[in-house]
Amino acid sequence: MPSSTNSASQPLPWGAPALPAVLHHDTPWTWPNLVTATRLVVGLVLFTMAALTGNETLNYYGLAVYWSLDILDGAVARKLNQETLLGGQFDILSDRLLVAFFYLNELYLHPGMAVPIVLFLLQFMGIDHFLSNQYLRHPGIISPNYYYLVDRKIWQLNWSPAGKAFNTGLVTLLLIFTGSAVLVSAVVLAILAIKVYSVILLQRRPMGDAAVR
Repeated sequence: MPSSTNSASQPLPWGAPALPAVLHHDTPWTWPNLVTATRLVVGLVLFTMAALTGNETLNYYGLAVYWSLDILDGAVARKLNQETLLGGQFDILSDRLLVAFFYLNELYLHPGMAVPIVLFLLQFMGIDHFLSNQYLRHPGIISPNYYYLVDRKIWQLNWSPAGKAFNTGLVTLLLIFTGSAVLVSAVVLAILAIKVYSVILLQRRPMGDAAVR
């Protein structure tokens, strides 16, 4: 578990979940994992149908399933105290697959958006995936949602409610509603800068240090 210098002595950052006092046994047979599996299967079916038919509406349905069940599986995990390291990894991998399918479909349907889509996928599938797994370096941190126990600045930039909205949601909404390659590219470049800065901050921290900054 985190060292004695933990968030118990400090107020939680806004929007941060409290680390459970007792961690659930690391088993795949949990309700949140079932929700994650459901969103993965249903999302992949919808994205595949969208790819086969060229129907962008189906692509949006897949995105809606992904976003809504992504919110639900986290809420269920915290409500039932069923957060596990395995569940966190399953959630992260499901995110990568579903986002990749959505954006690749958008790339096929809107080739003029190639630059921002490719840049976004490079950062999301590469740098962001690397950052999202760094909680495994720290004993007692069971998902990126609790990374404020390690470094509040990195958590705020990446996994706070505002950080998550800016890092994924904003790009997707701008892609859908504006269709502006220049605007979306500018936002993606800003996200890339945040990710690179986060990696620099991360490299300054010792392995396994779970003290709050």
